Amino acid sequence: MRESKLDIDRAKNLVEEISANLAALPQDSAKYAQLRAEVEDLKAMLGRTDVRLPLIEDRMKSVHTLFDRADMELRADGIRVGIFLREIGRVLGLD
Repeated sequence: MRESKLDIDRAKNLVEEISANLAALPQDSAKYAQLRAEVEDLKAMLGRTDVRLPLIEDRMKSVHTLFDRADMELRADGIRVGIFLREIGRVLGLD
């Protein structure tokens, strides 16, 4: 089994920043509902002490995938997608 490179504190800061950026988008837009839900679930996971790192990594990867899929729309709405994608990759030790 590989050793996790996940930095929990860095992940928490990143998720807070992502959440704040998503909050600035129109709240009535269904196109961001899934991404908001994933980020909020990840935020809740990061706030718990009993969650195993592989579960957090999986959720981070899920958020990464959703950002990747919504890239064009999010960029048009002013979200710094490229920065978030790179940072999620770093938090996961993918760089």
